[in-house]
Amino acid sequence: MSKKTDFNDYRFSGLHYINASNKYLTMQRVSDDNNKIVVKVADSHLQRTKYGYALILDYNHVVFIKDWQVSSNFYGNEVLLTREYFKVKEWGEFDDFGAADDESELTFEHWLEVAKEQSYIVEEEGICSPGNPVRWEK
Repeated sequence: MSKKTDFNDYRFSGLHYINASNKYLTMQRVSDDNNKIVVKVADSHLQRTKYGYALILDYNHVVFIKDWQVSSNFYGNEVLLTREYFKVKEWGEFDDFGAADDESELTFEHWLEVAKEQSYIVEEEGICSPGNPVRWEK
């Protein structure tokens, strides 16, 4: 096994990642134990920093994440979050975002629900179908 495969086994553990093509991996958005998630976010939610990225949560709250937790590609931005390291910090001022309407929006549980919603699209007939598949660039 290569070092990259070993690292992918570590960072995507519990998400059941597989090759989607020769360029992309796909996986579940929520791990079996609900402690690891992959969420699709808009460009405006990511701010490059000296040490990685800041995931912008609201006007002045962020979670700092490493480069290897972000995949920006043709399909959009995927962010890997882990409950254990989800530490909200007060940092910066982001005019595109208002203050959180509710403190719960600054929790891992809120982002867990977002990931679950992105996993499935509920159609009008009440039938759930696969929603927004993860496309993580290798």
